[in-house]
Amino acid sequence: MTATMEAPQQQQESTLNSRWQALLAEQPKLRIRNAANELGVSELELLLCRSEGVQPLKPEFGELMKAMDPVGDVMILTRNDQAVHEITASFNKFTVTGKGAMGLAVGDIDVRVFFNSWAHGYLVTENTGKITRESLQFFNAHGMALHKIYKTDATNAAAWDALVGEYLNPSAEAPVLTAAPAPAERTDPSEVDVDALQEDWSKLKDVHHFHAMLKRNKVDRQTAVELVGSEWVTRLKTSTDQVLSPLDQILEQAKSSQCAIMVFVGNPGIVQIFAGTVDNVKRSGPWMNVLDKGFNLHANTDGISDWFVVRRPSSDGIITSLEGYNARGEIVVTLFGDRKPGIPESEHWQREVAALEKALCA
Repeated sequence: MTATMEAPQQQQESTLNSRWQALLAEQPKLRIRNAANELGVSELELLLCRSEGVQPLKPEFGELMKAMDPVGDVMILTRNDQAVHEITASFNKFTVTGKGAMGLAVGDIDVRVFFNSWAHGYLVTENTGKITRESLQFFNAHGMALHKIYKTDATNAAAWDALVGEYLNPSAEAPVLTAAPAPAERTDPSEVDVDALQEDWSKLKDVHHFHAMLKRNKVDRQTAVELVGSEWVTRLKTSTDQVLSPLDQILEQAKSSQCAIMVFVGNPGIVQIFAGTVDNVKRSGPWMNVLDKGFNLHANTDGISDWFVVRRPSSDGIITSLEGYNARGEIVVTLFGDRKPGIPESEHWQREVAALEKALCA
């Protein structure tokens, strides 16, 4: 190969980067995930076409996450196609369970991690012209971003640098990404034993047993919610020009009454949770946002096609959630009243949900 020739992979990366830069020139605020979708590639493919600022990490993700505690405040970001969930806080005693398959942090940072989906990690350095941002970014085998951890002004810089130095993997080869599978098909309602589903649902003792119950009944989550009946589920109106979306409605109510809530956003690799009150609630185009110190939520409600109030029995009494699903039947965002195990659901949250149902019952 002559000095003026590029290898095919380098040519592809150069072409992709040129297309990305042209797209950014048209849409300067476009996020990398959305740019990747528009360009027909994975987010990791787009990230790796950069000429610098992307360094691979050792695939020792559980140990890396356990080492986050001394780093202090960081901003963690988890998202799916319709919702972005950001928390700024410190890790506290991140633990790994299930022979390394799962991870857990409980505290100001509250996450449930499924390491079987984590395949690639990178230290990413971004120069915006005004500031330099460093982050640890983690992807699945198909190049989909699962989780990101950003260094902040309050981060312990020495601890961050020590962690990065420990887990950088400069000898790593370029990743070989696999094609993403087709979205899972919804269960045919005619194949579901509704009586058995209703019986199983009524006997739940813990909300954490819900997924096992779905598996026993061979039914996906949204189909179960649609079939189980009005004793347990209320379908809500979606957004129109005259009606706020259920997310707008519940967040405005929670802001007004200072009802403490829990907000869950996840993807196949992680679920990230906020617990507390919200104050700065703002609609911007299709996005409903919470813009509070320590917690940001951005939810594109145009992409959330179905909303339900869902009730599940437990040993602590009825547990009530607001759930939003996209057109593929995937859960996008879930809200509960703030509670701890062993404590009944708050009457304050129950009143807010009752008001939501009254306003938006389909």
